[in-house]
Amino acid sequence: MTETSGPTSKLCQWVCNTTYENIPEGVRRETVTLLYDQLGGMIASAPLPSCRPVADLAANLGGAGQCSIIGLPLRTSVTNATLANGTIAHGDEVDSTGQQGTGHYAATTVPAAFSVAQHVGATGRQFMRALTLGSEVAARFQSVLGSYGTRSQFAGSVGGTMGATVSSGLLLGLNADEMENALGLAASGACGLSSHHLDDTHQIKSLNHGRAAEAAVVSALLAQQGYHGPREIMTIENGFFDAFLGLPSAGNDVMEGLGEEYLMREIAYKRYPVGGPDQTPLYAFLDLIKSNELTAEEIDQVEVSVSQSAFHTVKTNRHPSVHMETILTLAAVFGEITFNHIHDPSYLQDPRCKAFQERARIMIIPRAGPGTQGQRLEMGITVRTGSGEVLQQNLRYPLMSEDEIQEKFRALVGLRVSADRAMDLERKLLAVEQEENVGPLFQQLEIDI
Repeated sequence: MTETSGPTSKLCQWVCNTTYENIPEGVRRETVTLLYDQLGGMIASAPLPSCRPVADLAANLGGAGQCSIIGLPLRTSVTNATLANGTIAHGDEVDSTGQQGTGHYAATTVPAAFSVAQHVGATGRQFMRALTLGSEVAARFQSVLGSYGTRSQFAGSVGGTMGATVSSGLLLGLNADEMENALGLAASGACGLSSHHLDDTHQIKSLNHGRAAEAAVVSALLAQQGYHGPREIMTIENGFFDAFLGLPSAGNDVMEGLGEEYLMREIAYKRYPVGGPDQTPLYAFLDLIKSNELTAEEIDQVEVSVSQSAFHTVKTNRHPSVHMETILTLAAVFGEITFNHIHDPSYLQDPRCKAFQERARIMIIPRAGPGTQGQRLEMGITVRTGSGEVLQQNLRYPLMSEDEIQEKFRALVGLRVSADRAMDLERKLLAVEQEENVGPLFQQLEIDI
């Protein structure tokens, strides 16, 4: 096919020419944290009903290769493992989101890079280079999708497909020309309908990431075999941004500040195993409960102001990890929200939850105007008590500290393994760049049921 010198070609040249040493140290550190946070959530999520059927199918399909399915004692081919790992990566809502709408990309780039790195026996530095650059591309695609927002789609997996393709292609040793073919092929496999919010099992939403990661790996493998995709997929008519936004020229925005500003660092790690729009209201609600020593019986009404896009999400999706009224009910009754509060039905079945729902009023109020993706992390909350108190907070989601992220990892992994093993995995993952071959380390993430 005819070679191009447009934005897609330049993007591919940048990722293929950027070495591990070229990546700023702070960005590399962020990628380690990103990986560590994502894998902790995957280990906890692997046995969930949103994940286990896909993992079992992937293992049963078999195929050559011994790639691990994270959090389960299963191995399969690189493509099947990627499908399973991508699904597990968003099996729960605990994976990172973004400060300005660039979130959820780790749930696609990490499983793709993980499986391909194990497939090829990559070193720690090769793996981290691929994960960093793929995450940066994903963040940029998602940022553009979110900033225009002309059409409804799950930008996390749609944009994540393109970043995961870059991660996979770098690990497979693709040159810039082959990488452009891979991105052209992957654009046809990018997926993620926002109608997944109509599914109260979280299965479709999880599978979106699995399919996106699988499409990325297959596209990179095909390009390695000499298979061709459409060129200049970012800006051509009927290309990626034309299909998902109706704006082919938006592809040029991906290149703004490339190599100078790393958008993948605009991460908002989640404190709680709930959706991104629920993080800030939950944080504020728990803070008001604790600081005022409130009990569920004392709360008469809760009013939450959210962006319009967040309103649609938290009202439509009935899964306990997304539905805001359910989340606030659990928080009011138990004074905290843990992984088990969301996924063990006995908590919501507690008579105190039903009593709270019947007595207290929870009002979710959409703000005027469409808002931006970043404004999904901004909210206001008012709690009215039976004694007439009116308690209020208006805030933007406060970012987690390194200590909080570490505590989160240990708590999630500790649901599946001993504290000693969790800390050993933590230590090894934080030093992943020193591995001569990541395969043996990754096999340690297979957890018996």
